Amino acid sequence: MRKGRAWGIPRLATHGWALALALLVLGLAPLGFRHPIADAQATAASPGLAVKTDIADATLRPPSSTAQAGQLPPLVHYRVKNRDTVESIAARAGISVDTLVQINRLPSAAFVDPGQRLIVPPTDGTMIHVDPDQSLDVLAETFRVDIPTLRAVNGLAPDAKLPSELFIPAMRTEDVARAAATSEAGGASPNPTLGREHLIRFAWPTKGIITQDFWQFHPGIDIANDEGTPELAADAGQVVFAGWGDYGIYVEIDHGNGFHTVYGHMSRVLVATGQMVKQGQLIGLMGATGRSTGPHLHFEIRFQGVPQNPLDLLS
Repeated sequence: MRKGRAWGIPRLATHGWALALALLVLGLAPLGFRHPIADAQATAASPGLAVKTDIADATLRPPSSTAQAGQLPPLVHYRVKNRDTVESIAARAGISVDTLVQINRLPSAAFVDPGQRLIVPPTDGTMIHVDPDQSLDVLAETFRVDIPTLRAVNGLAPDAKLPSELFIPAMRTEDVARAAATSEAGGASPNPTLGREHLIRFAWPTKGIITQDFWQFHPGIDIANDEGTPELAADAGQVVFAGWGDYGIYVEIDHGNGFHTVYGHMSRVLVATGQMVKQGQLIGLMGATGRSTGPHLHFEIRFQGVPQNPLDLLS
């Protein structure tokens, strides 16, 4: 019996400590899990991102899948932090420097100031000026973007009036060409108001992503890709300029029918002034010479000196 009492007291003390420790753990456990749950609830309760909304660094990333890319989130505003650069912001957002510079009308990609607000789109594209008499369906047809995508990325309600500026998401050159071919196969012109596309067709001068469309203050399209990407003559003609000028290193071709094409910001020219070229002939390599924030082709089509929308004439 004595032995039982002697062993019973330590056992009781041990069980008491174990019980106290268990109660302590149970008491502290909710504290340990409260923050993640609260954070998740706060995130779920937060309103969706929209234009003029601050975004965190984690938000600056591209869609992770094709399905997500088809459901673009709206434009957001980002307040520049210390040590931020145009390059670092663009990289985190998964967009090109050209897009970020053009969207925000930045004088250059050299630097941005802490506290400065930048519009950050979810994908590459162009900000265009919208006239009061323009309609969303015409703009969607002109730039080959579906209306729901335009509404979503610009944060437009179904009954909302068009803003003074509209963001147009970029497309790959292959996608634009495929859309145009599908439209023609169905017997419909991409733009019923223009008929020249059935008479004149230019070949795509290079492959890449269209980071800027044709608009009032941009007389051509920008196609971005790696430096050194081949650039081809969009049609046969005579080289009337090849060298350094307004578009860095660039080439201009006279096609003899009132049309000229211009290929800007090359890293290297592979033809000479006065030379005759065939459609699809290699004329230079993509670069970032002149006033450029990254390697891309600035491509123009001019008819009797007047810039035309290349998307209406490329096949």
